[in-house]
Amino acid sequence: MVLMNVIKSGGYIMMLNELANQVIKLKRLRTEDVRRNRTRNLVLGAGIGSVVGVAAGILFAPKSGRETRHLIADRTGQTFKNLKDNVAATKEKIVASAKETKEKPSE
Repeated sequence: MVLMNVIKSGGYIMMLNELANQVIKLKRLRTEDVRRNRTRNLVLGAGIGSVVGVAAGILFAPKSGRETRHLIADRTGQTFKNLKDNVAATKEKIVASAKETKEKPSE
């Protein structure tokens, strides 16, 4: 009889332990979900704010729309040209470094 009560008590303790583990797991999942939502909202807000800022900057610019569009096109072209030049220069440096390393005798 006493043994049966001990077995029942052990079963109840195991069930309570499992229930506590599930509550902890649900709490952890909820915390991660809240954190993920906050991060997503922050990124979304920053993106929307950037777009609104750029639009406001273009709308309230002291230049005409045509001049602003030409300025944007010119600066975009310059940026792509600079990027292309930098990529080419970096490629040349990498090739030269690889050749130099290849030509060195191994010690």
